[in-house]
Amino acid sequence: MDERYLFIYGKHAVLEALTFRPDVIASLSIRGDVKHEIPRELLSRVEIVKTFSGDNVPPEVDRKAVHQGMIAKIDRQKLVLTYDQFREQLEVTNDTCLAVLGEVQDPHNVGAVVRSAAAFGVSAVLIPKHRQAGVTGTVVKVSAGMAFKIPLVEIGNVNRAIEDMKKEGFFIYGLDGGGDTSMVTEDFSKPTMFVLGNEGEGIREKTKEHCDMIVSIPMHERCESLNASASAAVAFYQWSAQHPKALK
Repeated sequence: MDERYLFIYGKHAVLEALTFRPDVIASLSIRGDVKHEIPRELLSRVEIVKTFSGDNVPPEVDRKAVHQGMIAKIDRQKLVLTYDQFREQLEVTNDTCLAVLGEVQDPHNVGAVVRSAAAFGVSAVLIPKHRQAGVTGTVVKVSAGMAFKIPLVEIGNVNRAIEDMKKEGFFIYGLDGGGDTSMVTEDFSKPTMFVLGNEGEGIREKTKEHCDMIVSIPMHERCESLNASASAAVAFYQWSAQHPKALK
């Protein structure tokens, strides 16, 4: 299958795409008996609408997927910004927060991070090309449609992105369980970037060296750690509590 495209399934995901990012839909396949469930004005936003019947789904689609009669083919190149595109449109204020993923392997974690980022006013999620779960149908599904509401940015190198953002005035926080500084003591007074590490190994040592501060989340001693997406949600919430404008 062409890596340029991904497929999303189900009424909720398809309606989110049609409503917020119809430009990324290359084609839409709808089972005849559920076509009426999509408003005509939304259907008109897609150039290619195909109808299928029963389980006779398009051959390139996972036949085990629970598609509810709706399958959208998404152009990843339109959904995901290039790093240059992101830099051109970035407007930095003290209420700007970015998240950069550092080799997060589980697409479910990536999708959950995207959802939390959108919920708490994060401006964009930066996703490396290599050694990292990319933007897939699973990521979009787990994000519950938030992948269509927050910029997703493909970057070539985490450390380079960090240094670039420092030049834009960002303060870089590495989120790591071994961090000496508690997150709750920070005032996040500058534009903020959170660096999230790999599920098993955490943030790479080289990347830690590029961070301004390594912070941890205080928790009960009975719990050793949180997974990447749960840690991200706590961090984003802590930041947003001090930046209520970001929620508007």
